[in-house]
Amino acid sequence: MKQALFLSLLAVMLWLPLPEGSKPEWAMGVLMMLVLGLALFWLLGYALNRLPLTVVFQKARWFHVGFILITSWLFIQQTPLPADWVKTISPHAWDVHSQAYLALELPLPELLPLSIDPFATLVTALLTMAYYLLFCLCLLLIDRPEKLKIFAWVLVISGIFQAVFGSLTTLSGLEVLLFRDKPSYFGVATGTFVNRNSFAGFLEMTLAAGMGLLIAQLNERPSQSWQEWLHRTLKTLMSNKVILRTGLAIMVIGLVLSRSRMGNTAFFTSLMVTGFLYVICRKQLSRSMMLLFVSLLVIDTAIVSQWFGLEKVVERLEQTSLERETRPNVSEVTLNAIGDYGLTGSGGGSFYTTLPSYHDGSWRGYYDLAHNDFLQFPLEFGLLAYAILALMVLTAAWHAIVAMRKRRNRLMIGMGFTAFMGILAIMIHSSVDFNLQIPSNSAYFVCMMALALLARYLPTVGKTRRQKICGE
Repeated sequence: MKQALFLSLLAVMLWLPLPEGSKPEWAMGVLMMLVLGLALFWLLGYALNRLPLTVVFQKARWFHVGFILITSWLFIQQTPLPADWVKTISPHAWDVHSQAYLALELPLPELLPLSIDPFATLVTALLTMAYYLLFCLCLLLIDRPEKLKIFAWVLVISGIFQAVFGSLTTLSGLEVLLFRDKPSYFGVATGTFVNRNSFAGFLEMTLAAGMGLLIAQLNERPSQSWQEWLHRTLKTLMSNKVILRTGLAIMVIGLVLSRSRMGNTAFFTSLMVTGFLYVICRKQLSRSMMLLFVSLLVIDTAIVSQWFGLEKVVERLEQTSLERETRPNVSEVTLNAIGDYGLTGSGGGSFYTTLPSYHDGSWRGYYDLAHNDFLQFPLEFGLLAYAILALMVLTAAWHAIVAMRKRRNRLMIGMGFTAFMGILAIMIHSSVDFNLQIPSNSAYFVCMMALALLARYLPTVGKTRRQKICGE
């Protein structure tokens, strides 16, 4: 039963990005049903004493508390409360509801929700619950290093597919998504996503998974002779390391073809920062590690990517200026809205409903998302809930660092690298975009958090020494 659930989890991970990042409403519903179905089957196995709680799941107790608090708060936001309570704790939400009923010439009801868009908040609450269940499933079903390695490979395979699909459809001129024609971003790779930046954010995390697997295969002990060096070289050429390295190159090509400025910046910045942190944690810089980073920076960027338009990404970066962007104005207005809804939030998923009343005429067009997750979450969730989210992410990043510093198993070290790099890349990218508003990207990000805990606590030896290993 456990093996069947694990294989089903892998299938879900492969599915999530395919229907436009699971952004369409029907795809969100499929995401929720798939994850909920797996969770219910696991609970059935647990009730029958066929599936146990894992060590890592128990170590994540504060993450459970955080997820439960956030999910519960989102359900409270969309639940009708006495109107006087809403007027007291969220006067701006009460004012919005009052104006809406006044415009419809209807009497103000006795019960009002804190959210100014209750249905959108309900959807956000259900999605958040699905992300939490996915987080739990990763900790419960990945109970051996072999499964952790397979899971990381599935993330890489998903990224390779996205890169190949996006590159081929762009270079061939087909310009299609998986289920329909592409509506926008012609001439740049978007994979099965509508937006190139969402595609780039997805690749940032799958590239991090590939980097972790490569690091897990590095031999930090230098060769003692040319015979040993030759033996290692031949062994490498005959191993899956060549396939993995080729896959990384393909994903880099896809990332460059997306022409995403911050996507490329976030990837290479997170790679360099995490690499530097890895050297500090391991207190050594092996020749194999140096060659890996040099190959990524020199071969991928200066040679492979040049063939596919890296200069166009650089040109877009050079042409970027705050005066030519409309997003800074939206950000300033969003900050004003946060000041009004700081305590309770305007409601999960309500940004597109909240923003129009703050429109100051300084930009044209319609923004359904803030293009800055660091502003959208505190506006919609409230500052306290946002602080809980931030603390959870920072704690996961810390677990990844500890794994790189203290674990001896190469796979655990590599997965610590993956988790930190993936989290950092999305955090950098989220400062100017909305990756965490795309369900598949949010799901993969939650899996990066789970990988941090698995890298820190997953036992690698027999039961007699598990307690010692988990305390590393």
